[in-house]
Amino acid sequence: MSLRKGILERRHFMGVSGGAVILAATGDSADAQPPSATTPPPDAGRVTVERLPDGVLMVGLDRAQAHNRLTPGMLVGLGKALYRLDHDDELRVAVLYGVGADFCLGIDLPAFAAAQAAGLLPPKDEDFVNPLGLRPPYRAKPLVVAVQGATKYVGHELLLAADIRIAASDAVFSQGEVSRGVFPGGGATVRFTRDAGWGNAMRYMLTGEEWGAEEGRRLGLVQEVVELGNQVDRAIAIAVRIAANAPLGVRATLSSAHQALSGEEAALAALPVEFARILQSEDAREFQKALREGRPAVFRGR
Repeated sequence: MSLRKGILERRHFMGVSGGAVILAATGDSADAQPPSATTPPPDAGRVTVERLPDGVLMVGLDRAQAHNRLTPGMLVGLGKALYRLDHDDELRVAVLYGVGADFCLGIDLPAFAAAQAAGLLPPKDEDFVNPLGLRPPYRAKPLVVAVQGATKYVGHELLLAADIRIAASDAVFSQGEVSRGVFPGGGATVRFTRDAGWGNAMRYMLTGEEWGAEEGRRLGLVQEVVELGNQVDRAIAIAVRIAANAPLGVRATLSSAHQALSGEEAALAALPVEFARILQSEDAREFQKALREGRPAVFRGR
């Protein structure tokens, strides 16, 4: 049995038996709910968390029917999972993956707009580490991400926020929020330009063009490209190697590297405010209306 198959089977068993920890069950609630709680609406999405041997924490985006588009509650669930990673001494590293054909096709724009307007974002939970690394407290332990299919918008920004990135050969990336009436508000304007170079990043962020897995590796955005179906196995294998190393040394390595990038913090912290402003713009509303009506959006710059 492959590692990936074993994970999915164990996760299913734990979900139905009441043994799994399931976080951020709905887009309406910021509270973690145990499996015995009321089952969330089918389209609300959830974040699943499973502890594997050797100190590896598996964190899954589970809203496959909506291409794993993040709801506000799923964002909170991710943050709570990362808080658990950092505050459990037995955990050494996490693997983030998406259930289904796609890793993550961005955020649920209407849900986020409503949450922004209601003052529910950014999350105020104390046991929360921002999954996009936009504000403190910052994640202190390593994160390996495995992606497949659509990895776009905030899905790509989750990839950029990870430390090691594995892509299946069918992965398709996009950071083209400008074609949707908004802009990359989850860190890409900082990390994409840093990792791929100014011209490479701007070529994709300003045109809205997509790129594939091999182009992602060429740009240095992913470290390995593997056959579809092997991405989670490979991420786990890397995580196990990390977990076998000295925990203090691993954390010090991450901390030292982040100190060298500390000048980015102000730029990252400013992103949520600007994104919230643009999310309420006429152009952002025009994109949603055009999407419903099946026509190209007409942006007017207001």
